[in-house]
Amino acid sequence: MSLAADIKILREKTGAGLMDCKKALIECKDDMEQAIVFLRKKGLADMAKRSDRETKEGRVSVKTNGKNFAMIYLGCETDFVAKTDAFIKLADDLAQYVLEHPGLDYSKDENIKNMILEQAPKFGENTTFKGGYNWAPADGNVMAYYVHSDNKKASLLEMSVTGACSDLAKVQEIARGLAMHTVGMQTGWVDAKDIPQEVIDRELDIYKTQAINEGKPAATIEKMLPGKVKKFAKENCLLEQPTIKDNKKTVAAYLDEESKALGCELKVVRFVRF
Repeated sequence: MSLAADIKILREKTGAGLMDCKKALIECKDDMEQAIVFLRKKGLADMAKRSDRETKEGRVSVKTNGKNFAMIYLGCETDFVAKTDAFIKLADDLAQYVLEHPGLDYSKDENIKNMILEQAPKFGENTTFKGGYNWAPADGNVMAYYVHSDNKKASLLEMSVTGACSDLAKVQEIARGLAMHTVGMQTGWVDAKDIPQEVIDRELDIYKTQAINEGKPAATIEKMLPGKVKKFAKENCLLEQPTIKDNKKTVAAYLDEESKALGCELKVVRFVRF
């Protein structure tokens, strides 16, 4: 077989550039397997150099088997790489792995690391696993997901259903709509009570500093703080946010209306989003 033919095969196997493949074959005396090892080592070395570069782009992938729902985010440096077939396949493969292996700490999983290390040299960019979730709804609950059209934002949402519901398909539609809402409104928490104290403390510190800089008296500042916290909750908590279709109606009021119409009680249990 000619060197040109070997280069073509090596490029298909590794995704490496033409000159890199030629060099690898020459260095390894036309031994294809050794040339692959040579390129992988070179690729991994290149990745080490890239590891401190920001991964502001990427892709979300969601997989379900009807019982469990897996969602992952794979990061890269450019939108160009995020749209390549190889990157899309890796994101989907990672989501499938997470789906098939519930209950793991995905941030430390060696198989996930190895799956990325094997494919990342093809991309020529820092490639990182931003996070993964594997959720299964409790008995009687409904799980829904939404992936935005740019494939960079997504959400999983679980809703409980108490009582005999007249239309489960409608419940599923409501759950998906709320999953979409959390992405569109960049929702942080379900309810105000879910906001961590450190977040509240941070916001209060910001409010105080701003008010002091504006020259407001200390007594006035203290009176303002409860209202500022309520405003923060209204802007960031799902139940207190206005619905996308009617900004005069909160999600809590919307769920109450739908619950009455369906003859059951609907509650958002949890959600997570990228």
